[in-house]
Amino acid sequence: MLEQFLYASLCNLHLLQKRDTATVVADLLGLQAQFANNPKYALRIRAADYHEDSWHKSLLTTWTFRGTLHAVLKEELGLFLAAVGLPDTWDDRWDLDPKLKAHWAEKLWEWIASGITERSALKEKCLAAGLDQDTLNRVFHGWGGLLRDMCSRGMIAYAPGTAKHFVPCFDVPFPDRHSARVEIIRRYFRSFGPATFGGCAYFTGWRVREVTALVEAAALPLKSISYQGKEYYYLQELPARGAIPDCLLLAGFDQLVMGYRDRSRFLDEEDKSKVITNTGIVFPTILLGGRLKARWKKERSKLLVTPFRSLSRREQELITEKARAVFPGEVQEVLFLG
Repeated sequence: MLEQFLYASLCNLHLLQKRDTATVVADLLGLQAQFANNPKYALRIRAADYHEDSWHKSLLTTWTFRGTLHAVLKEELGLFLAAVGLPDTWDDRWDLDPKLKAHWAEKLWEWIASGITERSALKEKCLAAGLDQDTLNRVFHGWGGLLRDMCSRGMIAYAPGTAKHFVPCFDVPFPDRHSARVEIIRRYFRSFGPATFGGCAYFTGWRVREVTALVEAAALPLKSISYQGKEYYYLQELPARGAIPDCLLLAGFDQLVMGYRDRSRFLDEEDKSKVITNTGIVFPTILLGGRLKARWKKERSKLLVTPFRSLSRREQELITEKARAVFPGEVQEVLFLG
């Protein structure tokens, strides 16, 4: 049964057959972007139209599920912000007066819209306009500050990629919160199913009872499978049984890993700490025969592989072949560590 679950996940999350970027990002409900290269790697693995120079053109990065950064399609920014919850008024978070926030948010938006998009340049503009250093530190707080609050309102967003700068947003359409959350739930069970309501709650950061209520209110035609006393739900017909690939590379914070609380379909319990650290960092990993068995890291022309346990010669060959297929002309050497 777990193999059938895994095959459905690999198929629906576009790890078996590549699709266009827009389809991949929409179906995966965004690409987690805590580390700037992860969305790029996720698309390199999945997107048929991936290009090193333009992969990010249709995307924006902002805070969505679980209070983490995700790259989403520009035209779907309003959907994700509405699902998370749009603030009605300016609050005093970051120890900033709400009126002060409104004033400086307007100025920051105007500067960003005029082309001043880098954090350092915006700080200089604020100081020149009379903002004191203490308040400046709170506006540009390390955890987001006023700029994060502006992102949550759809005023600005981050540009995807390693060059950190902001982009202005214009006339973002926002659906109502209920409709937005129903759409997120629908996509989740279509792409991540078979999955539990608890798995959906884990992925979105919402409560299980809210997920249940949304499914009932929307009358989603979910189907279910019972396995070891749990109900697993899905929205469309499961793909026909097929072979699990011998080897797949996954990005850091890959949506396959992030999509489930119970990862038993692809991860052995004793290996969990090798994939996810105590601080919540999720490493780029390698799926061998349907199980996560190693981590990888790209350093210039080398791919460094850290196996969870000894790999056979054939497994090393499979990883080397896959690395060169994913990074054609870039990976000259695959090194197995440990």
